Amino acid sequence: MNLKKRLQQEYSVMLNILRNAFIPLSLGDINTEINKSTEKTIHKKTIQRRLKDLIEEGLVQKEGKGRNQKYYVNKNNNSVLAYSNKDKVSSTIGAYDIDEDKNHPIFSNNALSLLSYLETPSYGRIKTSYQVNLIESYVPNQTQYVPDVVREQLFQLGKRFDQTLAAGTYAKHIGQRLLVDLSYHSSRLEGNTYSKLDTQNLIENGFTADGKIHEETVMIMNHKEAILFLVENADEIPLSTFTIRNIHYLLAQDLLKNPNACGRVREVEVKVGKSSYLPLNNPHQLTEHLALLLRKAAQIDDAFEQSFFLLIHISYLQAFEDVNKRTARLTCNIPFIKGNLCPLSFIDVPQEDYFKALLYFYEKNDFLPALELFQWAYIKSCEQYDVVKDSLGEIDSYRIQYRAERKEVIAKIIRSRIQGSKIEPAITRYCHENNIASPDKFITMVLQEIETLHSGALVSLGVTESIFKAWKIS
Repeated sequence: MNLKKRLQQEYSVMLNILRNAFIPLSLGDINTEINKSTEKTIHKKTIQRRLKDLIEEGLVQKEGKGRNQKYYVNKNNNSVLAYSNKDKVSSTIGAYDIDEDKNHPIFSNNALSLLSYLETPSYGRIKTSYQVNLIESYVPNQTQYVPDVVREQLFQLGKRFDQTLAAGTYAKHIGQRLLVDLSYHSSRLEGNTYSKLDTQNLIENGFTADGKIHEETVMIMNHKEAILFLVENADEIPLSTFTIRNIHYLLAQDLLKNPNACGRVREVEVKVGKSSYLPLNNPHQLTEHLALLLRKAAQIDDAFEQSFFLLIHISYLQAFEDVNKRTARLTCNIPFIKGNLCPLSFIDVPQEDYFKALLYFYEKNDFLPALELFQWAYIKSCEQYDVVKDSLGEIDSYRIQYRAERKEVIAKIIRSRIQGSKIEPAITRYCHENNIASPDKFITMVLQEIETLHSGALVSLGVTESIFKAWKIS
């Protein structure tokens, strides 16, 4: 490679790395990414010279000093890069424009090139089956799907609190908005025609939209119940087959032709539409691989790696008769809810792009398009929620302080079958007997929780569904 081409490649690689970074990168970060993206290494001194040239041309800017110095693309400069530097090359090339390698809003040119494989009709593509080695060869915290730089980018965008708080605190903080957003967008990806406003009216007021089929209404209400289950039990919910089967049950109830298939690993053959991929069809193997998948997922420390792993592998396994992708979309939010990170609501994710990314992973076992979609979708979700780091304020601190007491008094009310006008006096007595500070605030919180209590939020109360039902009808 001649000097001119080598310089062009080096400048382009660095600009591309900085362009795709949503936070400034250190010299070490840039060096790491170059080593990942190119076959040959570039010496740090050379990288420093190239960065200096890019800064002089106004294409890159820097912040900090010494070891804390970091670099980022100057998005306001679209000028060409003149090679009038120490390398003495007089020709010029166009600098990487912010959108040059990403005309598509989600996918890079590389990902689009991969996805072009799906333009061939499914009958003309190579037939594939479930590849067990994808899970078996995955070593938690060693195998890496989500690059370090992307993890850091998304963490900085999704982080909501500086202090350690109880699991689910942020999800509860944005509770109603999360219910509407995730229910609407996840259902939309399944072809549901409810509008955002109609979804909100259904979730908040129980108003069914005119002209909608029963299945669409049930789909949204099922999402609401499943999301509430995750949020209300965030501090206790494990990544296990029990959890995933219950999420599936809540999402699938009253939607499957076989009601007994809700929450159960399938015993029938399924096919993926418009795909050459044939999922496993042995119930014993499905049960075994689902357990292995979740066992490995539970060991992953990083929330974004864990979430992406769950999203693609639960979808890929197709462990249930239907509602697999919906189960994956809600399950992949468990790490975010537990870690008080911004949730992934799939806001504005195009249905076609979503399914193409998954189909490509099913058939080629290459997750690049799915990872780019995941990254874009998470950034989009973060933009929709409050980006200001919130200290929660007194009311949320109080709620966390009396979490155990709130659960205890609600459980007592249910077990004692206390109903109607007798509920508030019972809570008042509890406040007096347990020296609850600000009892009016406590009573208001408990009454609100009792009003919205459902069978999907009983685990942490230690109340069985039969006891709950007996209380409801008493």
